[in-house]
Amino acid sequence: MTTNPSNFFPGVVRTVADVAAISRGEAEIFELVRDGEYAEALTAREIHLNGSADMGINENGDLLLFVREGSGKLTIAGESFELSPDCAALIRDGEAWALSSTSPFKIFSVHAPGMGPYARKIAKPTIGFQRVVQQGITNKGKATGNREFEVLFDESRGSSGATMFVGFIPTSGAPAHYHLYDEICHIVRGGGTFVVGDTKVPIGPGSTFMVAPRMLHSVMNDREEDLWILGTFRPAGSPAAAYYPDGRPAPGYDEA
Repeated sequence: MTTNPSNFFPGVVRTVADVAAISRGEAEIFELVRDGEYAEALTAREIHLNGSADMGINENGDLLLFVREGSGKLTIAGESFELSPDCAALIRDGEAWALSSTSPFKIFSVHAPGMGPYARKIAKPTIGFQRVVQQGITNKGKATGNREFEVLFDESRGSSGATMFVGFIPTSGAPAHYHLYDEICHIVRGGGTFVVGDTKVPIGPGSTFMVAPRMLHSVMNDREEDLWILGTFRPAGSPAAAYYPDGRPAPGYDEA
C-alpha cells in the first residue's frame, strides 16, 4: 500500500516520479498501471508532451484519454481534434494517432482490451460515437455519500468495454465501499487520502491507483475544495454502482 515502482497490484498508489519515462518522439510516456500477471487487464499511462509525437497504432481495444493539463491537437486519419484541459477523447481499435501541443500536455490514458473471452463477454453494443467530450457538458449523477459524478465515455459515446467518468468528492469524502467492477483511478484536482483497511496513503494531482472488484476502500478529502477523481472501469455501467461493507447498495444506486 505504499508507493512502489515495481508493484502494480491493486491498492498501490503511484505517480510519474515512481516509474522511468519511455521516449516516443518528443513525448515522455510513464507506465503507471501495467498488465503484470493479469490477463486482459486495464492499463494506464501518463503522457507528457511539449511538441509533437506520432503515437503509433492503438491495438486491441479502446484507448481513452483525459487531458489534465495543456492544450493542442489529436490527429487521426488526417483529421485534427482540439484538446484542452478536462476533455476526454476516444481512440478506437486499429486507429493511428498523433499529438501536438500548443502548451505542454499532461494526458492520462487508459487502455481497455477488446480481445479475449472476458472482453467479449462484457462488451456492450455502442449506440453512438463522439471523438472528444468536454467535461461539464453532461448532467451530474449522485454516488456514495454526497459525491457527484459526470460520465465522459460509455457505450452511448462509442466505448463498448469501459466507462470513464469524473467524480467530485467534497470535503469529508466517501465512506468505505466496494464495487463489482475493476477500476483505475487518477486524481485530477485537489487532494486527500486513499484508504484501504488500516492503511492510509496521501493522494494529489497525478496520483494513480487500481481498485479491484470487491476491495473495500474509501477516498477522503481533507481540503476545502472538491477532489476530482477520474475513474475508468469495466464492465461498463454506472459509477454509482457501489455497496457498503454489509452488502447494502449505496444511496443513489438502484440495482434494477
